[in-house]
Order: sequence, then C-alpha cells, then structure tokens
Amino acid sequence: MADAAYGSLPFKEAIAFFRQKLDMPSERWADVWRDAHNRAFMVAGATKTDLLADLRGAVDKAISEGQSLGAFQKAFKEIVARHGWEHTGPASWRSRVIFETNLRQSYNAGRDDQIERIKHKRPYALYRHGDSEHPRELHLKWNNLVLPVDHPWWDTHSPSNGYGCKCKKFLLSEADLKRRGLTVGQAPDDGDYEWVDKATGEIHRIPRGIDPGFDYRPKTPAALTEAVAKREAAKPALAERLPERMVESAFSTAKGVTAQGVSDLLAQLPAPQREPLAAFLTAHPVKTLFIKQTEMGKGVAGLKVAPAIAEYLGTDPYLVRAFYHSRRASATNGFTAKNWGHLVIKVKAGDTLKAVDMQAVQAAAAEVVTDAHANTGPRQWQPRGTSGESLRRHWSISANVGGKQGESAQRLSTWLHELGHQVHFWAGEPDLTGVGLLTEYAGKTRMEAAAEAFAAWVLARDAMVAHFPELAKRVEAMLAQATTASRKGEKG
Repeated sequence: MADAAYGSLPFKEAIAFFRQKLDMPSERWADVWRDAHNRAFMVAGATKTDLLADLRGAVDKAISEGQSLGAFQKAFKEIVARHGWEHTGPASWRSRVIFETNLRQSYNAGRDDQIERIKHKRPYALYRHGDSEHPRELHLKWNNLVLPVDHPWWDTHSPSNGYGCKCKKFLLSEADLKRRGLTVGQAPDDGDYEWVDKATGEIHRIPRGIDPGFDYRPKTPAALTEAVAKREAAKPALAERLPERMVESAFSTAKGVTAQGVSDLLAQLPAPQREPLAAFLTAHPVKTLFIKQTEMGKGVAGLKVAPAIAEYLGTDPYLVRAFYHSRRASATNGFTAKNWGHLVIKVKAGDTLKAVDMQAVQAAAAEVVTDAHANTGPRQWQPRGTSGESLRRHWSISANVGGKQGESAQRLSTWLHELGHQVHFWAGEPDLTGVGLLTEYAGKTRMEAAAEAFAAWVLARDAMVAHFPELAKRVEAMLAQATTASRKGEKG
C-alpha cells in the first residue's frame, strides 16, 4: 500500500496545532475525549512519560518534515524496542493508526486555523468525501454539501470523522459556488446514536456517521491550553464519577445488559456471599463479553465487533476472534478458558437486567438444591459407571433459573457459572465431587461440578448449608484460596 499523503503538509498551522498539545499518559484511547484531543497528545496504552515523549517526537518529526508512513514505522519500531512496550495489535497496524490519526487531525486543525483568517472572503464550507477503501454511507451522502462556514453542523462534523476517514473541508466564495454550480444546502439531520464506553459504562450521544470521540472540530486554541490543563487536573477520578459497583467492566452488545446491571443484582445478595465474592472480583477483576449468538460465529456480525472487543481485552485485533468464537454457538449459553481473563455470555438484543427479580432467581436456585437433596428433580438420570437407584436432578442451575424467570435472569446465573470456572482455576482446581451432586450437568466433569456448586452457593447458600454442608464448606474454601492466589493453579 502506498504511503499516505496529507495535502500541502508540512505547513506552519498544522505544526503549531500539534506542538501546543500537552502530553497525557493514558491506558485507553477513550481516556481523552472529543475536543480534549485538541490539547492533549496521547497514545492508548502509553502510560510512561519517557515512552510518550519519544512517540511524540516521532510524530512531530513526521508532521514538521512531511515524513512518509514508512519512515514513521521505522522510528516506531525503534522506540518500542527501546522501551520494551507491549502494545496491542501488530506494529504495522498500530503505527499506521497513530501516524494517520495525528497527521490528519493536525492537517485539519491547521486548515481550520487558516479558515478563520479568510472566512470573510470565503464564507462557505464544502464537505468532500475522501477516497477511503471502505467509504462510510453517510460520508458519501454529505459529499458536496455546502453550508455557511460558521454553521453549528461543522462543530461535530468537521473532518476527520473517524479512524481512516479521509474526508476534507474546503472554503468557497460566492464566485466559487457559481463556477461549480453549487448551492448552499440544509444541514442534514441524520440523528444520533448511543455509544457506551464498554470499559467504564459511561454513555455518550454521538451524531450518526461519526466515530466515537471524533464529534469535535479540530482547532488550535493555544490560548485555552492552560485552562484545559487546569480543568483536566481538577476533574474527579473516573471511579468517583461512576456508581460504585462490584463488577468493574463488561463489553455488551445488548443495551440492557451491563456491568452496572450485574453489580446491582449482586448487591442484593446476603453478606456471607456478597462480601467474599466482592473480595475475589477486587483481587481478580474478570472481564465479560455479553455478545449475541451471531457474534460468536464466523460471519459478518463476529467481524464487526472484533475491533471493539480487541480494544476492551487489550489484545491483537487480528487474533481476537479466538477469544469469543464458538463452533457450537447455538448450543451454548456461555464459556471461558483457564488462560483467559474473561467470560463469554450469550445474550439477546432484548435482554434487560433491570427487569430481573433477584429474590425469585435465588428461589429458583434454592429449588435446585432442595430437589437434589430430596432426589425429586424433573430429570431421571443414571450416572455412568453406577448402578442402583436412578438420580432425579435438574439439568443445571441456569436452566431452572431461565425456565422460571426468563432469559434475562438466566444471563446472571450463567455468568455466575462461568465465573465459578475462573474461581476454580485460581484456586488450583480442587476436587468438589463426592460430597453432593447438585445437577445432571454437574456430573459431566469435575470442572462443571465446581462451577455448578459455586453458582448454587452464591444464589442459595442457606439451602446448600442446610442440605449439602460439606459442599458449601468446600466452595467457601475454594473461593478464599482463589482470592489470595497470586497466579492460577496455586494449590492450597
């Protein structure tokens, strides 16, 4: 692929825009939002000041000297090697994103600075679509749109309008309009959409056609830099701006299923379960993907969510599908793995945790435990290698919760089951068999026995203590061991 070019770069306004920025170490691209990018230089994941300084120097050189992408990529690799930085994604992809985003926004800001000086002569602005490999539908629609240069529409729609967007804005005079056969149009009303920061739960309203974080006007307000620096310094920490919650984060493609929603339900648990569970999640903040069945497959839906999931998990965007793909998506409700730090839970678009009755969920789980003790479950079953009286059990905790309280409630019980696997891994995979078989599914493997016992304990501890006291004791020991473990597999 040929190196990118950016009009008449270098030019002084573009250079001035970039050089007035403040260095801002950050873990994620969303740590600096919207027009704060006008005053802040950041690279997601670059938290050390010396690393950020070297990256900034390379970008500055690219802008001021009009360097090619290839030259910047060479410098990028040298900086990464020098600092031992473990960035997400391949070096070629990551360096291109840094290069193109900073150069385009610097160019556009420089152009905006020029516009301010000559707009009295050329009072109209023209939106021109670029030559992106995968053009956005609305960007094509806006091509050749003419509006007054000071129209508020430009405050959110001035290019660039997303990663890889090559659209530009040009100034025109009355004579230019006549010569080109253009007329001043009406600002499009394409609506907006809700974007949720998957890692924090913060909700933003963004105009359609604009990528998250790009709904601002690149400009060079050097005089405001100091004021913005003070504002950012005074801003409360993110933890203070968000409701307190037990589950730190979740990525969800169902609006009604969120980290806050799970936390609100867990907060209703009795203290003997809630407090040890909270301690484990503090020690090991497991992430969660709440995604739809189609997104677990190999089709378009799975590809569409790949970049956002890669960002959330902090992993390679080209390999990320291995972390949420399932060949049996239709037959599974959730899954995880020993070497993962996340769970995958299947959801539907209409699921909502706000409608879940937590007391009813607990009652459904307690019914499973009570029926297991009395051997009165709905399914007759003979464990392999045994003889004698058949067992009568429920299929699983989640199946009974879902059957009694619906699919939204089942998401919580499935989440607890999969979390149980992670607790089991962190605790060194202790054997919880031989002291009570709660469900037919628990009889599949030692791992499933542990996960089912954990979910039952969280939701119905009193019933388990009454009917399976030794199993309850082992679950509590497993959870305590998992919480204090420094790595998975430590034996207690």
